[in-house]
Formats: sequence, structure tokens, C-alpha cells
Amino acid sequence: MARKLMPTTKQLTTDILFLAQIGLAIVFGGSEFLRLLNTSQGIPIFWLASWLAFLLINLALTIRAYSSRPSRVTLQAVGCYALWAVIIASDLVILFMKGTDIWSAADSITAIIVAAGIIVAIPWGYRRGRGLGDPIVHGYLGILFIGIPQITLAYTIFQEGGQGLAGTALLASNFSILIRLGLLGFAIAEAGWDQNRKGAAMSEFANEISWLLVTLAWLIRYPHG
Repeated sequence: MARKLMPTTKQLTTDILFLAQIGLAIVFGGSEFLRLLNTSQGIPIFWLASWLAFLLINLALTIRAYSSRPSRVTLQAVGCYALWAVIIASDLVILFMKGTDIWSAADSITAIIVAAGIIVAIPWGYRRGRGLGDPIVHGYLGILFIGIPQITLAYTIFQEGGQGLAGTALLASNFSILIRLGLLGFAIAEAGWDQNRKGAAMSEFANEISWLLVTLAWLIRYPHG
């Protein structure tokens, strides 16, 4: 009986995590969409653009992981990244529609650092027999696209204030990253530790570490403007 119950319990757990992820994505998307309509203080546009790039990279990694070793949890991870990509693209459109001072010096500096990282990462991969399509190279690119811009976001919020980032969105994103890491963990347990899942987990871990810095900067700075 225990053997029959365990897969059901695991499936229930991952389904709950998946539904929670959808709910948190909607909370983030809705609250941040409304906030950006009023103010974008402390929100570099390159951060949102690079976050979208990160999501598309991990979406590609999880799709490839599902194609090579199909699993229910991996398919749920694909759905999560697809939903988040739509939400962040929507927020990015709002910033473009506002069209006033949306590109800052911080965006330029961050873009240069990320570009330099890409220039280093791609030849590094080729020297080790990993081409541009290699999942681990994609994982490092994901780290560059999410880690560096979020460190810049934390600095910008600390310097200028973070009213452009809604508190509910901040909290929802923290929980959603942890849930995605959990789903990737279940996917690895279910289908194996392949390179695609490894690449996605690497960049998602960097996402959480850098987002904690954003959270700290927001908590320090936001009450003061």
C-alpha cells in the first residue's frame, strides 16, 4: 500500500507547488503591472529585459529536458517559465509605453558587464567542447542575465528608492523562485540529473541569491522614499 501511496503523495505535492506558482505569478504580474502604471522609481528597464531573457533561456532548457526525458514535473516547470515570460514581457511593455527616461546610466553599465560576461562565457564553453547550444553554457548565460541585473537593481533601489517595485511583487517573487527550485528538484528526482535540468537549476539558484539582495535593499530603502 505504501508503494502505491508514495507516487500519489509526490504528485499531489508537485501539483500544489505548481498551482502556488501560478498564483504567485499572477500576484506578481498584477501588482507590478499596476505599480508601474503609477511609478517606475528604482526599476531599470534592462533588469526586466534581462529577466525576460533569463526566463526564455530556462524555458528552452526545460523544454529540451522534457523532450529528452519526459516527466510530469518537468512539464509543469515548462508551464511556469512560459507564464512568467508572458508576465515580464507585459511589464516591459508598460515601461516602453511610458517612454520617459526609461534607460539610465545603471542600465548602460549593467548591459556592458553582461555583454562582457557573454563574451567570456561563450569562448570558455567552446574551449571545453561546449558549443553555444550546450545546456551548461545556457545556464551560465542565465546567471549573467539574472544575477548581474538584479545586483544592479538592488543598488539602484538602495540609492534611489524602490517605489516602482510593489511589496507584494517582491514577496511573491521570493516564494516563486523557491517553488521553481523545488519543482526542478522534483523533476531531477523523477527524470534524472541531466545537463538541461542542471543548467536551469544553476541559473535559478543565482536568481534567488541575487533577489535576496534586492529584498534587503528594498526593506532598507523603501520606507525612506
